[in-house]
Amino acid sequence: MENLHVRYPGATEDVLRGVRLSLAPREFVAVIGASGSGKSTLLRAINRLVEPSAGSIRLGDIEVTTLRGRTLRQCRRRMGMIFQEFNLIERYRVLDNVLLGRVGSQSALRALFAMYPAAMIGEAASLLDRVGLGEFLDQRVDALSGGQRQRVGICRALFQSPELLLVDEPTSSLDPRIANDIMELIRDLALESGVAAICNIHDVALARRFASRVIALREGVVVYDGPFDALDETALGGIYAVTDRSQL
Repeated sequence: MENLHVRYPGATEDVLRGVRLSLAPREFVAVIGASGSGKSTLLRAINRLVEPSAGSIRLGDIEVTTLRGRTLRQCRRRMGMIFQEFNLIERYRVLDNVLLGRVGSQSALRALFAMYPAAMIGEAASLLDRVGLGEFLDQRVDALSGGQRQRVGICRALFQSPELLLVDEPTSSLDPRIANDIMELIRDLALESGVAAICNIHDVALARRFASRVIALREGVVVYDGPFDALDETALGGIYAVTDRSQL
């Protein structure tokens, strides 16, 4: 990203202001900041769920901000996304939700009737087994726990074979033990797949534990980009604009 700005329609100020950053393959980056700092907007601008108002976003040799229609859809297939609220089809089976990660690579007829090749089904089943859901392939998603649903969402995103993984607050609705497991799983699978990952996260302790690099946003501006070790209590207090660390 170079000099990225985002302003929502009708607003008088930018949500993101001059953001510059880059990611390398296998890099796992955490984005931290107070509510309203622009963390979710940043992720959604990358795959154009939110429209940038200025600046450049490049994925490899592709300028994302100029894409439209079919070329934009093709580019989005190169970016997997894991959502805070899972964004699964509740009435579908676990296996079917993961297979949807590649629905864009199938013909319209195959996608309509869920006619997936046997090799693709086997690959999806293996991925689910890797995250501990091998026994739940035929289970409806709405019968799963929150942690299990998030594992399905992780599998669906990685099943796209993306170059970039966008992770938006994946642990906010999970208890601390499950949250730790989910973050570890995302990091490990991203590393195994050679995928760059950028993860918005509200839990500073989890970000410190799992990210190789941290980006801090305050009022839409990157105020820190580097290793977590260089962020002391004073710096974190400034990022979150509080003096009581118990609020972080």
